[in-house]
Amino acid sequence: MQRLFVMFPDRAPGIGLLWIRLCLAVAMCWPWPVAAWQQWGAASAALLLALGGLTPLAVALATLVLWTGKGGAALVLLPACLLLLGPGAYSLDACLFGRRVLLAARRMPPPKE
Repeated sequence: MQRLFVMFPDRAPGIGLLWIRLCLAVAMCWPWPVAAWQQWGAASAALLLALGGLTPLAVALATLVLWTGKGGAALVLLPACLLLLGPGAYSLDACLFGRRVLLAARRMPPPKE
Protein backbone atom coordinates (compact mmCIF):
# COMPACT_ATOMS: atom_id res chain seq x y z
CA MET A 1 0.00 0.00 0.00
CA GLN A 2 2.90 2.37 0.69
CA ARG A 3 3.92 2.16 -2.96
CA LEU A 4 0.62 3.78 -3.94
CA PHE A 5 1.33 6.94 -1.98
CA VAL A 6 4.61 8.82 -2.08
CA MET A 7 4.18 10.40 1.33
CA PHE A 8 1.71 10.90 4.13
CA PRO A 9 1.71 14.67 4.76
CA ASP A 10 1.03 15.93 8.26
CA ARG A 11 0.32 19.32 9.87
CA ALA A 12 -1.74 21.69 7.65
CA PRO A 13 -1.72 19.50 4.48
CA GLY A 14 -2.69 16.47 6.55
CA ILE A 15 -5.56 18.36 8.15
CA GLY A 16 -6.64 19.51 4.68
CA LEU A 17 -6.71 15.91 3.44
CA LEU A 18 -8.67 14.89 6.53
CA TRP A 19 -11.16 17.65 5.79
CA ILE A 20 -11.52 16.49 2.16
CA ARG A 21 -12.10 12.91 3.31
CA LEU A 22 -14.76 13.98 5.84
CA CYS A 23 -16.56 16.28 3.37
CA LEU A 24 -16.62 13.53 0.76
CA ALA A 25 -17.93 11.06 3.33
CA VAL A 26 -20.79 13.42 4.20
CA ALA A 27 -21.50 14.07 0.51
CA MET A 28 -21.80 10.33 -0.09
CA CYS A 29 -24.76 9.98 2.25
CA TRP A 30 -26.53 13.33 1.92
CA PRO A 31 -29.23 12.88 0.58
CA TRP A 32 -29.31 9.13 0.88
CA PRO A 33 -29.11 7.21 -2.45
CA VAL A 34 -32.24 5.44 -3.66
CA ALA A 35 -31.12 1.92 -4.59
CA ALA A 36 -30.20 -0.55 -1.86
CA TRP A 37 -26.78 -1.35 -3.34
CA GLN A 38 -26.06 2.38 -3.56
CA GLN A 39 -26.96 2.78 0.12
CA TRP A 40 -24.57 -0.02 1.13
CA GLY A 41 -21.87 1.30 -1.20
CA ALA A 42 -22.27 4.87 0.04
CA ALA A 43 -22.20 3.81 3.69
CA SER A 44 -19.13 1.61 3.17
CA ALA A 45 -17.27 4.26 1.18
CA ALA A 46 -18.19 6.97 3.70
CA LEU A 47 -16.92 4.88 6.61
CA LEU A 48 -13.67 4.00 4.85
CA LEU A 49 -13.13 7.60 3.76
CA ALA A 50 -13.84 9.02 7.21
CA LEU A 51 -11.34 6.64 8.80
CA GLY A 52 -8.86 6.90 5.96
CA GLY A 53 -8.69 3.14 5.57
CA LEU A 54 -8.08 1.32 2.28
CA THR A 55 -8.24 4.62 0.43
CA PRO A 56 -7.91 3.22 -3.13
CA LEU A 57 -10.84 0.86 -2.55
CA ALA A 58 -12.90 3.59 -0.89
CA VAL A 59 -12.22 5.98 -3.78
CA ALA A 60 -13.24 3.38 -6.36
CA LEU A 61 -16.44 2.63 -4.44
CA ALA A 62 -17.22 6.32 -3.96
CA THR A 63 -16.67 7.04 -7.65
CA LEU A 64 -18.96 4.16 -8.64
CA VAL A 65 -21.74 5.29 -6.29
CA LEU A 66 -21.44 8.95 -7.31
CA TRP A 67 -21.23 8.13 -11.03
CA THR A 68 -24.39 6.02 -11.00
CA GLY A 69 -26.22 8.19 -8.49
CA LYS A 70 -26.85 11.84 -7.94
CA GLY A 71 -23.27 13.12 -8.18
CA GLY A 72 -22.42 15.92 -10.55
CA ALA A 73 -19.18 16.11 -12.51
CA ALA A 74 -17.35 18.02 -9.78
CA LEU A 75 -18.44 15.58 -7.09
CA VAL A 76 -17.37 12.60 -9.19
CA LEU A 77 -13.90 14.10 -9.70
CA LEU A 78 -13.35 14.73 -5.98
CA PRO A 79 -12.52 11.09 -5.15
CA ALA A 80 -9.99 11.06 -8.01
CA CYS A 81 -8.23 14.04 -6.44
CA LEU A 82 -8.11 12.22 -3.13
CA LEU A 83 -6.65 9.16 -4.86
CA LEU A 84 -3.86 11.25 -6.39
CA LEU A 85 -3.03 13.04 -3.12
CA GLY A 86 -3.27 10.08 -0.77
CA PRO A 87 -4.94 9.70 2.61
CA GLY A 88 -2.62 11.93 4.68
CA ALA A 89 -0.91 11.35 8.01
CA TYR A 90 -4.13 11.42 10.02
CA SER A 91 -5.56 8.23 8.58
CA LEU A 92 -5.74 4.53 9.23
CA ASP A 93 -3.65 3.90 6.11
CA ALA A 94 -0.82 5.99 7.53
CA CYS A 95 -0.90 4.00 10.77
CA LEU A 96 -0.93 0.65 9.01
CA PHE A 97 1.18 1.27 5.91
CA GLY A 98 3.06 4.50 6.66
CA ARG A 99 6.77 5.02 6.75
CA ARG A 100 8.74 2.79 9.04
CA VAL A 101 12.02 3.38 10.82
CA LEU A 102 14.30 0.41 10.50
CA LEU A 103 17.01 0.02 13.09
CA ALA A 104 19.91 -2.11 11.98
CA ALA A 105 21.52 -4.33 14.56
CA ARG A 106 25.10 -3.44 15.40
CA ARG A 107 27.61 -5.93 14.25
CA MET A 108 29.86 -7.15 16.99
CA PRO A 109 33.53 -7.47 16.14
CA PRO A 110 34.77 -11.05 16.02
CA PRO A 111 36.32 -12.24 19.27
CA LYS A 112 40.09 -12.03 19.48
CA GLU A 113 41.88 -15.29 19.89
